[in-house]
Amino acid sequence: MRKKLFAAALVLSVAAPVAAVVAMPGDDAPLVTKSGPLGAPEAGTGQVVFYRPGSLMGAALGCTVREGDTQIARLGSGKFYAVSVAPGVHTYNTRGEAKDEIRLEVEADETYFVRCNIGMGVMAGRANLSPSDREAFAKKAKGLKMWEPKDDPEEKEPKAE
Repeated sequence: MRKKLFAAALVLSVAAPVAAVVAMPGDDAPLVTKSGPLGAPEAGTGQVVFYRPGSLMGAALGCTVREGDTQIARLGSGKFYAVSVAPGVHTYNTRGEAKDEIRLEVEADETYFVRCNIGMGVMAGRANLSPSDREAFAKKAKGLKMWEPKDDPEEKEPKAE
């Protein structure tokens, strides 16, 4: 009898972690943020999700993302922004002490993730754009809030630098 109980306990201890792995979010599970679930791209377009995880490093600095001279988002610590774009090549940049760029080849009905980090600069922090993935975004999603554009005309117009 003890052997059967031991065998049953052994099976359960091995099966429990497997069940936890199976229950983890997959590619089809919705990504839920502080602002709610992240939607799918609009039909026939791609979606690019820019995000900046919360951290003490550069907390007072923003990460302004642009495509060319057009501002896409101004991400503070713990913020994200999703934008629908036409399929094709898109180059996004951030400026400050140094300029950083990322080039994406966007396909229709696909979602791409770009992480913004604030790194050390000579005089101030500098924003860096780097490719990311669904899994990395999912790990940070519950701590991220959607960036809301302001109605300030200066927010929409690129500033001369």
